[in-house]
Amino acid sequence: MEKTITKMGRYVVFDCDVGNDDAWGLMMLIKAEEAFKRRVELTDSPAKFEIIGITCVQGNSNVDQGVINTLRVLKAANREDLPVYKGCSAPIIQNRWENPGNYHGKDGFGEVQHKTPVNLDLVRPEHAVNAMYDFVCKHPKNVDFLLMGPLTNFAMCINMYGSEFLDKVGKIHIMGGNHKGRGNTTKSAEFNFKMDPEAAHIVLAHVDCSITIIPWETCIEGDFDITLDWRLNVLGSIQSPFIELLNLVERAIFIPKGVKHWLVSDAVAVATYLFPHLMAKQSRLYHATVELTGNHTRGQMVLDHLKQQKDNVNIIMEVDGEQYKNIIAWTAGLSGIDMASELARVS
Repeated sequence: MEKTITKMGRYVVFDCDVGNDDAWGLMMLIKAEEAFKRRVELTDSPAKFEIIGITCVQGNSNVDQGVINTLRVLKAANREDLPVYKGCSAPIIQNRWENPGNYHGKDGFGEVQHKTPVNLDLVRPEHAVNAMYDFVCKHPKNVDFLLMGPLTNFAMCINMYGSEFLDKVGKIHIMGGNHKGRGNTTKSAEFNFKMDPEAAHIVLAHVDCSITIIPWETCIEGDFDITLDWRLNVLGSIQSPFIELLNLVERAIFIPKGVKHWLVSDAVAVATYLFPHLMAKQSRLYHATVELTGNHTRGQMVLDHLKQQKDNVNIIMEVDGEQYKNIIAWTAGLSGIDMASELARVS
């Protein structure tokens, strides 16, 4: 008699501005989804983990280029079945996208040459903001949002749909902001929040449930024993289309800059979502907002250390670098590393 598999569980929307950091986070998410699917098939487990949308936003590059980069990652991962949606092309206040730093290159992918073009026909016609709303209406309280770029899409969804959207949202995980005032785009602001401070302010001001934030300092101050040499010569030796693509991109981004240690913050955030029991060593609840008018501090996340306001964020302050190295090695497909059993513990 054929077994019936009960499909229940969570759905994920990956909101991104794909550069190499988002690419690793997306690949990690795909790897986890495939591990969940195998578990359901083999054990009849009711656990389910499904990526239902990849929404693109301006950030590392303009949104059109971000869509192209996303499609390159999906092709390399053999997952062109995943729906991709184009989102906001400019921050809420500014009338156009502008990234003066261009750390990842103007295209967000190191400005390297690729052998084949992407198939833009795979992009869904619906706007990313409308898609976000549709997802939560179909699966109320079961859609988790991993927000890896500027928060423009999510904030616009709040502005357009209000409580009709927010009351149906599941978990929210954000890579962005800072809790010590240390910036990477300005002296006091992290890139994702600085690229659209109004969007970050809207999200923190309107979401009632606790948001998990992996801030910039947690990533750069973490005990990550990962050198660029290990990335390029150990992970880089793995034979797969994804590694081939990221080798090309990351050599172009990091080698000219003389980078010695390899860190992709978006992948840290995704690892913390997927493996909280392994990754989160220290976290603390705070009320957080975003400075909008300061001459020196626009885009900085500000925490209420006096505890005068209701907590609205869970700040991950320390992560386990050794566990992260195992998780990123598993993501790349390094032989002998298997995290599937750990995924089962948090399903």
